[in-house]
Amino acid sequence: MVIQWHKMFKNPTNAGLAYVALSRAQEMKDVYIKGDLERAGIHASPDALAESDRLQTIFDQNLAKISERAEKYWQISYLNVRSLKCHKEDVEKDNFIMGSDVFSLSETWLKPGEVVEFDGFEGVFAGHGKGKGVSAFSKIKCNVVYSIASEKFSSIHLRFPTFDVIFVYLSSGCNKEDILGHLKTWIDTNRPTAIMGDFNIDYCSDEKVSKGLGMIGFQQLIQQSTRISGSLIDHIYVNDALKSLGIGSKQDSAYYSDHDIITLYVSK
Repeated sequence: MVIQWHKMFKNPTNAGLAYVALSRAQEMKDVYIKGDLERAGIHASPDALAESDRLQTIFDQNLAKISERAEKYWQISYLNVRSLKCHKEDVEKDNFIMGSDVFSLSETWLKPGEVVEFDGFEGVFAGHGKGKGVSAFSKIKCNVVYSIASEKFSSIHLRFPTFDVIFVYLSSGCNKEDILGHLKTWIDTNRPTAIMGDFNIDYCSDEKVSKGLGMIGFQQLIQQSTRISGSLIDHIYVNDALKSLGIGSKQDSAYYSDHDIITLYVSK
C-alpha cells in the first residue's frame, strides 16, 4: 500500500486522517510512504482527546468506588446462567462476577455429581439435569447447611460467621406453598439471613411468596425487572437481623444471559 504524504494531513480540521490512511494496511511491511513524513501530520482531535480524558476519569472514579466498597462490604451475586458448561468462559471473563466474595449460578444444567471449577472459589452443587440446578462459589470460609436438588426446586444454604445465605432456583410450576414451607423450616430466625434466586414468579404480579416471607420478617430488595421479558423474577429477601448489619443491593446486566445479575452487599 502506497501513501502519498500530503500537507493536508497537518490541517487541524483533518484530525485522524493520517491514522485512517495508515490503518488500511494489515501489516507494517505493507506500508510505503511516498514523500516526507511529518509527525505533525499525525494528530488526534482535541475533542476526542478531551472525551478520552473524561471517560478515563469516570473509569478511575468507578474503580476507586469498587475498591472502597470491597473494603467495607462482602459482595454476594446471583445469576441465571442457563447452562454453566456453555457459559463458563463468559463467567470467568465477567469481572463483576469474579470480583464477588460469593456468587451463585442457577439453571446450571449439571447432572448430579457434575462440577465446574473457578480459580480461587470453593464450589457447592445441587444439580438436577437440563433446565434445573443451582451452584454456589465462595472465597469465604463457610459451612454448607444443606444442598437440595429436585425436579421442582434446587437450593443451597451456606452459613458464614455472621450471616446465612440461601440460594434457590424454582422451576416453573413449583408449588408456592411447598417452597414457603421448606424455607420456613430452613431459616434460623435468630440468624441474619438472605434468600436469593430465580423464583420464576413475577414479583410485580404475584406476591404470594413475598407476602409469605414478609410474614416471617423478610423484605424483597429488587424492584426493577430482571429479565429481558420485563418480568421481575430474580429476588433478594433479607430479614431485619441482616439489615441491622448494614446492607445494599445492585442490579447489573450480563451479555451472556437474558437475566440480570442481582447483588447483595453485607457490611464486614
